[in-house]
Amino acid sequence: MRGALQLVLLFCLCGTWAQGEIGGADPGLRASGQTKRDMWDELRDLVDERQLELRNIKAELQTQTAKLAGLEKENAVQAAELAVLVSRVTASEKEAQEQKEEVTALRKELDISKTELQLTKNKLDEMEKTTAAAPKLAFSAALTISGKIGPFSTETPLVYSRVFTNTGGAYNPITGVFTAPAKGVYYFRFTAFNNKKGEWMAVNFYHNSQRILHNSEQANGHAFIANALILQLEQGSLVYMRLQQNCGLYDDASSLNTFSGFLLFPL
Repeated sequence: MRGALQLVLLFCLCGTWAQGEIGGADPGLRASGQTKRDMWDELRDLVDERQLELRNIKAELQTQTAKLAGLEKENAVQAAELAVLVSRVTASEKEAQEQKEEVTALRKELDISKTELQLTKNKLDEMEKTTAAAPKLAFSAALTISGKIGPFSTETPLVYSRVFTNTGGAYNPITGVFTAPAKGVYYFRFTAFNNKKGEWMAVNFYHNSQRILHNSEQANGHAFIANALILQLEQGSLVYMRLQQNCGLYDDASSLNTFSGFLLFPL
């Protein structure tokens, strides 16, 4: 741009000098000088047009530069928004993966629970079948309503003749002996009572021929004993009660002396 202006200035100087030289010349030279002036005028017009075009180009360039800067700014904003969206999508994908893992863990726990529930159900079904197949055994009886029993000089079997329950018929109210019809675990309970002041009462619990429990108490107006135990019995095992020698009991319609038992579960 600066070189074009210098060239135009040089042309202008040359034109001024040429006009001074032509002033004293003949008419032919004046015509030639006029032609040169016209050329210089055209040249000036051309330079002016070129300058105008350059100014327009410069203005357009500035406009395009401003637009480009605006686009770059807009691109930067969009890039920032895109980064935020990418970050959110990444977080959502991570959260979705975590939820998927949680669901997988819950499904695994559910499967385990279903398996455990099925095992429990199978055990319950088996227990129900075992219980249904097991013999129904239970008895309960009281001694007598006649009042005083004993004392005797020897240990004496206690026959609980007042039978309340004898499911399965394993208890004999004539001998006072319970005979286990099946191998299993059994529960037994007994009570004893005496109302003769100063007299001892004592009862013994037998399994087959072995005494496994002894309870005694001296009556002081009214004395009461109660006890229980659980035994594992073989089929045919015998369980019964005996009155200790030189000891007494008392029973009446109140059923103060009882002997009871039942099968807990077979083996």
